[in-house]
Amino acid sequence: MVWCPSCGKNCKRPVFVNGFLCCSMCGRVINEDNFSDEPTFVKNAGGQSQLAGNFVKTVQSDYSASRHRTLTNAHADMEAMLAGMNIYGGVTLLNPALAFYTIAVERNFTKGRKKELVEAACLYIACQENKKAFLLFEFSDYLRINVYELGAVFLLLCKLLSLEEHPIVQKPVDPSLFIHRFAERLLGRRNNEVIRTALRIIASMKRDWMQVHYTYLLFHMVSTLKCSKSEVIRVVHICEATLTKRLIEFENTESGGLTIEEFNIKAEELEQEYRSAKQPNIGSRLSGTNELLCEHKGSGKASFAHGLCESCYDDFIILSGGLEGGSAPPAFQCAERERMTEESTKVNQKETVTKKGNSKMPRFQALYHI
Repeated sequence: MVWCPSCGKNCKRPVFVNGFLCCSMCGRVINEDNFSDEPTFVKNAGGQSQLAGNFVKTVQSDYSASRHRTLTNAHADMEAMLAGMNIYGGVTLLNPALAFYTIAVERNFTKGRKKELVEAACLYIACQENKKAFLLFEFSDYLRINVYELGAVFLLLCKLLSLEEHPIVQKPVDPSLFIHRFAERLLGRRNNEVIRTALRIIASMKRDWMQVHYTYLLFHMVSTLKCSKSEVIRVVHICEATLTKRLIEFENTESGGLTIEEFNIKAEELEQEYRSAKQPNIGSRLSGTNELLCEHKGSGKASFAHGLCESCYDDFIILSGGLEGGSAPPAFQCAERERMTEESTKVNQKETVTKKGNSKMPRFQALYHI
């Protein structure tokens, strides 16, 4: 039984004429393609029998059993990886990760590479897309493989997927995303006071042009809770030398000489200043131009501040920690120290010459009197 659009009725007994499916009531050709599950043979001009028609592939025939098995195994491996690393997300992470892996298989990216590396790289991209606070070294630590080897596969996969200009690759990872999870792993519970102060230290370190590292932030805050360096290093997988270097850098800043209470008060004042200072076109009034200079140039968006649209300005504030209350850039500080050293050297040389001249004056005066 087939539907005839001409009669508007179901044709119970359609007629097959020369391979065409026709309506038995009005004669309209319903279907010009005649498919058959059984092969038929006809005789050609030489009297030989040959197969009539052509084979038509089904939709699933493009996927061989081997490829289907490869994708199934990859799905199972990535699902086990998510469960082993306690990454929650389910299909919101598995589906895009499997789509990335399918593209990698289609373009022969998996040949010559360990499948665990490609699977971990696909999952990491999916985590970054969904704002999951997990780092690449955590995947390498779970798989017990070299993080540099995994990083190389990740970069090549991003190039294959044309993600070189994507924020996943271009924009630095905000350490604020990891504070909550590492605080819970280190303390065994959620401590809102520690997390809040750690986030403020992040903003302070950004304003002071420091290399922000969440390990130091947590250590600095939980030091009052009797957590040692070794415990922080064990949780976040970083060497003690790097942690010590961040401590020394922060100690040399203005915020390093404050107590926790003084630091929180200063942070609240800066946050209040930022909220009150966020007014449209504040940068254009300072620079005298309304030209949009960010990546949205030519999109029709209005200039919000300092040649940036509102969204780019907010990203800049999050990345830099704000425009007020920070130190000068390291390059400027280095040049300033060199300039002061040169001036001090010149002053010392002049003083030395003056002292030598004064020491010879009595001798000349004595000779003159003689």
